[in-house]
Amino acid sequence: MKINFNDEKPENIYKVGNVIRKGDDFYLIARDFDDKYYFICLNQNFVSPSYDTLEELADINKDEYDVLADVEINVL
Repeated sequence: MKINFNDEKPENIYKVGNVIRKGDDFYLIARDFDDKYYFICLNQNFVSPSYDTLEELADINKDEYDVLADVEINVL
């Protein structure tokens, strides 16, 4: 995985497909086929409980220090 950090903090970083850095951990925001949203911790192989909306996921998980990470994931 290639990770580039950007100090920019967009207003709405909680979007499907984005990777958020929270402290030392990285979280992928994902949506399943039932339109449920999840926070997937890439460091600890952890999947959050499901959320009905993206806004609910963001409201519960967001922190003022969260940063959008520019990542490139290569699967071999």
